[in-house]
Amino acid sequence: MSDAVKVIPDDESQRENCTSPSEPVTFVEKSESSCSPCVPQPIPPKLPVNKLYGIRAIIGICLLLFSAYLGSIFFMAPLLPLAVLSPVLFRYFNDLLLTSWLMFAEFVICKVFGCRIRHFGDRVIPSTTTEHHSCLFLINHRTQLDWFFVWGLGDPIQRMKIILKDSLAKVPGAGWAMQCGSFIFLRRRIATDQQRLQKIVEYLLKVKQSCQLLIFPEGTNLNSKSLERSDSYGEQNNLPYVRYTLHPRSTGFLHLVKLIGLDNLTEVYDVTVAYPDILPSPEINLIYGHVPHEVHYHVRRFYLNDLLDITHDTPKLDDETNDKLSKWLQNRWLEKENILKEYYANPIGKRSFQNEIAPDSLVFYVDSSDNIMFTYLGLFNTGFWFLSMVSLVYLIYTTFYIQIYFIITQLLFTCFTYYTNGVNIWATKWISNSVKGENNEINDITFNTTTANNSRNIKRDDVDNNANNVFMHSVQYEGVDQNRKAT
Repeated sequence: MSDAVKVIPDDESQRENCTSPSEPVTFVEKSESSCSPCVPQPIPPKLPVNKLYGIRAIIGICLLLFSAYLGSIFFMAPLLPLAVLSPVLFRYFNDLLLTSWLMFAEFVICKVFGCRIRHFGDRVIPSTTTEHHSCLFLINHRTQLDWFFVWGLGDPIQRMKIILKDSLAKVPGAGWAMQCGSFIFLRRRIATDQQRLQKIVEYLLKVKQSCQLLIFPEGTNLNSKSLERSDSYGEQNNLPYVRYTLHPRSTGFLHLVKLIGLDNLTEVYDVTVAYPDILPSPEINLIYGHVPHEVHYHVRRFYLNDLLDITHDTPKLDDETNDKLSKWLQNRWLEKENILKEYYANPIGKRSFQNEIAPDSLVFYVDSSDNIMFTYLGLFNTGFWFLSMVSLVYLIYTTFYIQIYFIITQLLFTCFTYYTNGVNIWATKWISNSVKGENNEINDITFNTTTANNSRNIKRDDVDNNANNVFMHSVQYEGVDQNRKAT
């Protein structure tokens, strides 16, 4: 191949700095530093062991795993009969418990790990704002922990279902809780994965009348092997080399759009995660104290009718629409590559995006001095989980019947995991015709423009709509250490 990869034969003056949402990146120069060998960027610096933060990370991990372990056994397991008797109540109470635990996880991330999560760009519209509200949350996958830190953005991110690899469903406690929360676990087998996606999306649409999913279009985290495969894919499809991201695959994205339905899907969020100081990769480095001081998430909201330029009455998810969505996804990732390149070109302490907003947190608020303070609800929720852990351990130690229940419930979850593919799949078998949602037939892709537009425009004036703005670049801000004074 030549020294420059041409993607679209447009004006050759557009080579690297094309960041408009409507214009693709046309050229990426192949330099020795960017092409060979396959080295993901940025390269994590070699840092000394920080014992204090290593201890804090270990404590935080133990708190999360232990609280999820006890919570799944004593709070979620008693709700299992509701999956048969009343799927709506089963989903409601499990989502309530999961949100409470994720609020506790937000406390651990911020106060125990000492990591501040910063939100830039557009707000995420809560699922309670509009009826029948469904959305997709697309995020780049720099490390194995991107999905964990995103919980620090607070509500409504904590109400989303995440698509994860199947091995995480087998983690005692945390895996069981995510099963009850209707998270989606994939095996990377097309037939099996498509069947699981269809079952759970249909279940959520019928029971909740909405579906909010967080997905990683790249399919895996950024590392040398995945980058090599991405380069190979790029060469086959005449795409530029990338080093800060991987080329996304549109198959899963298009399949989810089809399953949710154009009449249900209201927004698509393009999210970029960046680590301004310490890159937590590999994850084992957390116990050595290599915990990021901050994690930055830039969010761009796209309304589906704007994205598809819907002007006629009955658009369908045909080949033309699929092609438009695929190109949109590819252009967003090529744009993301350039933005991250410029972001990491700035020195530590001055890496940021523009248009910072306060996370929609139910646990914390930021006061006038930029200190992170507890809300009453956050303080109550944190106390609830600490008190629950202490009380449940005492009951397990002192009460025979609790010990029997403790053992039987673990065996039950193990059976669900290995013999029914998880509680999330088992629960989908009990949906009856009496559970009605707006989109019972998820394969009907006919679009009712009037209904959909009314739904999408509700509260649209109440949120800052920057979806069509140029993706902002880095600006200077106060150093990382100053931002950590709250921890």
